[in-house]
Amino acid sequence: MKTWPEGLRLIQSKKNRALHLGIKTSPYEAMFGTAQRIGLGDSPLTEDLCPSIETEEELEQPFNAGTNNGPEKEDKEESNQQDRKDNDENQTNDTSEETIEKKDNKKVYCVICEKESSGAHKCSVCGQFVHAICGSYSEDSEGFGLKVTCNLCVRKNRIKIERNGSKSSQEQQAQKMVSLSNSRLPAVDIGTNVVVRVPDLDRGRLAPRNVLAVVVDANSSGLYLLGTEEGLLERLYAFNELTTADNNFIEAQMCPQVHYLSGQPQ
Repeated sequence: MKTWPEGLRLIQSKKNRALHLGIKTSPYEAMFGTAQRIGLGDSPLTEDLCPSIETEEELEQPFNAGTNNGPEKEDKEESNQQDRKDNDENQTNDTSEETIEKKDNKKVYCVICEKESSGAHKCSVCGQFVHAICGSYSEDSEGFGLKVTCNLCVRKNRIKIERNGSKSSQEQQAQKMVSLSNSRLPAVDIGTNVVVRVPDLDRGRLAPRNVLAVVVDANSSGLYLLGTEEGLLERLYAFNELTTADNNFIEAQMCPQVHYLSGQPQ
């Protein structure tokens, strides 16, 4: 590669397929429900063809050849599948046969391969017509009443499961971080005096580096409302921004506007 932007997609791909400890899977698998395909090893090519391929043109040749030969194989598979379906349909009642004939007249198509279907099977989730080989089904069921789930619905369900698992792992990680923070940083009682550092951008040359304040209120998120003898501070503070004072020099009642509070700062 001559320029570094050309390598960013490779770096991004490697990062997306790496295991994330928070969601217990890779970002790519959490998004698409399947592992990312990398290189020729994940392709349908045989092992004897992979070492001889060096350019994209050489890579396209086997796929083009497979596409040209594909219809003949698919026709054979469809004919075999159709023969099996015909045998199963002969064992069904007359009502089922009439239904299939009507569907044949309407020329229904498979939602996956978009080829003409006999209409014998429908997806149990989306209700679209589908070939039995274009979906998944339980091995103990056969024939006309076969319960088929198309590959699109199977993929959607897999993606949903992966995303729910990632969400659950993130929630567990957040709870773990909060519990660890609470164990290291215990809560501060209301009325306790604390020292707050003044940011350098907000502090004048002769202004003090720290401000003595008192905890006036606290919310469920562990953020504290502080007050001084001049009034309430504008924002809420986390415990890691505070340093507990040795003595209580200021009482909460000494801060103006305290009597206007009702659980939340105004």
